[in-house]
Parts: sequence; C-alpha cells; structure tokens
Amino acid sequence: MSQVPDASNGNDRNKKPQEEEELKISFADIPSDITEHCLALTRRCHYPNLSLASKDLHRILRTPELYETRTTLGVTEPILYASIGFPPFESPSWYTLHADDHVSSRHLRKIASLPSRLLSAVAAVGTEMYVIGGSVGGKATSDVDLIDFRFHTSRSLPSMKRTRSRAVAGAIDGKVYVIGGCRKKSDDWVEAFDVKTQTWREMPGVLPRAHWEGQFVTSAVMDDKIFVLDPSTCLVFDPKVGVLVEWEDGGELMSLWQASSCVVDDMLYSVDPGRSLKYPIVVYDPKGEVKRWRPVYGVHWGRDWPSFSSYYDSKMANLGGKLMILVCNKPWSCFQYGRKEVWCVEIGLERHGDEMFGRVESTKLVLVSEMWPSIELSRTVTL
Repeated sequence: MSQVPDASNGNDRNKKPQEEEELKISFADIPSDITEHCLALTRRCHYPNLSLASKDLHRILRTPELYETRTTLGVTEPILYASIGFPPFESPSWYTLHADDHVSSRHLRKIASLPSRLLSAVAAVGTEMYVIGGSVGGKATSDVDLIDFRFHTSRSLPSMKRTRSRAVAGAIDGKVYVIGGCRKKSDDWVEAFDVKTQTWREMPGVLPRAHWEGQFVTSAVMDDKIFVLDPSTCLVFDPKVGVLVEWEDGGELMSLWQASSCVVDDMLYSVDPGRSLKYPIVVYDPKGEVKRWRPVYGVHWGRDWPSFSSYYDSKMANLGGKLMILVCNKPWSCFQYGRKEVWCVEIGLERHGDEMFGRVESTKLVLVSEMWPSIELSRTVTL
C-alpha cells in the first residue's frame, strides 16, 4: 500500500526539518558581550585570522574594551617587540615575536607601519610605547611618536624642546623622562613628559661634568630611579629630587653592564660575553647589602647556552619574568656571504636565598636574512 507524504511532517526532501531551521542561528544573534568574553579568552596570536572571519569580529577586536576585559579576566600576555635594521640598506623596523600554539613555531614578524628610528630612546607605559628622538638622515630629531601595540597604530606627540640622539628614557609614576642625547646648555638636559596633560617640561639635571655629550650605552629603571650607563661611568637620576649624579657603586656596576640587559623584579640582568664570573648571565641588585654582580647559576656556556660567534650583538628583554635574548649569529666578517640568523634564547629564573638560578627553556631560530641585521633594542608590553 502506497503512503501519501504528509506535508506537515516535512517529508519533502527539498525542505529541511523544523529542528534544523530552529538551530540555525546567525552570528549577529549572539550578544556582543558574550562574543567579547570569548575573544578575550582567546590567545592574541589568533586575532589577525579571527578579524578576517567577519566584520563584527573585526570591530570587536579593534575596541579598547576587549583589552580591558582581558585585564579583568587576568589573561593578558607579555609580547616581545624588537627594532631591527639592516644597515646601510634598511632603516630599523619593528618586529614582534609571533607564536602559534607551540613555542617551536616562534618567528619574528615585521610590522612595517610602525615608526622606528636609529638611536632613539623608548619607554613603555602599559600597552603603549614612546619612541623619543633619534637620528633621521644623520641628524638628531626632537620628534616623539606613541605606538599603541594593541592595534599596531601610532600617532605623533608634541616634540621635545631639544633634538636628541642616543638619549635614554624611562617611565615612572605617569611621566616619561628623557636624559641626554645632546650637549647640555642649560636646564633642559633632562625633559619630562606628562602622560595626562601631554606636555613636556624641562627639569634641572645636576651633572658631575660641565660639558657632557650624553651619548649613552643603555639605561634601566630600578627602585623608581633611572640608572644610566655611560662609556666612562654610571649615573642615576631620581625624579623625586630631579638630580642626576654618579652612582656610588658605579665602578662595579659598569664593569659587567652591557647594552644587552633588562630588569626583572627590580634587579638588573646582563649578558657577560667575557664570562668574568664563569657564567654567561650575571645579575646586580641595587638594593642589596653588598652591591656587586653575581652569576646566574645553571646556565652553562656551550652546553645549553648556544656558542654563537658573538653575544655583543644581542638584546635582552623581560618577558613575564623570563629572560628573552635575541642574538645575531653572523659570520665573522661582514663581507662573508651566507645567511645571517637571529635566534631567541628563553631563560627561566628561580631564586634560592641570595642566589639566582637560570634554565634555558628554548633556543629557536626566529629570523633569517641575506643582509646583515642589527638589533637596535627589544622591549615587552602586556596585552
């Protein structure tokens, strides 16, 4: 006996069951706060691909509220950025240490849209970074740019009173201080930028020498002070009193302090290529009873520490309490052919009493080039 199809049962093969029709929900029907919450829990390395999925996702990923949610949920991530150039062919550009779900996939990704200059000073405040002064066409500049690393955008800020090149900078209590990079003429050798009012003002900087050029090697912010490494001495600037003086233990501090250095938990870590203390990493505590360099035990040269040709061409950064060192493994001669490599060495830290111990957690090739790379600096921001 033949059966007559019942239209009410939806037996028409060309028509979907009622249950499927009810389950078909548009993305636009999902409340935006739920979508924002889900995106906030997603690792930031996936954001570029997610922003291509739909206009709604792209819009949410470009809102400051998303990053406020990430902070509230405690899922922010430290992200490493580096300024790398290829002189004399290419000026410095910003790169980010990009990683997918696995550490083994790390590589440096170029961000051509962001401003980076030779010999500029930088200071990070939250998710933003100030690029101050530097050299443009061989001449010092007073230009200042603010980079928002959440969205990889930048904007110009009011210029400094003086042009500066190879200055140093540090952010303390809502102000960005820039020191040197020019010959001292009056009380404008130190300038302070107020983040709230967006204005510069000069600060008196008492100098131990009358005609200081201010061409510095590097600097570090510790104990709410800015420590400065000069080729001939070490200085310290205290914003509370506005005085720049020679550090009382400057001889010891400058003995092992290199440009490849960073601060973790208010202590200064530096690469020691000469292995003066028999270990490649050393640490200095400016608040310690005995102010001297100590070795970071557990990291050994040549065994778990790569034996590259030179660690003088490297830059260190604090990535969430770990040391991240970008180092160029280049031929001995600049005229030698062959690829040039940038490696990233990740070192975890542990403290046992007064001694610091390190462990190399990964060593990865992150950039390959036929040109000679020069790592200007590396910094981290939390996003």
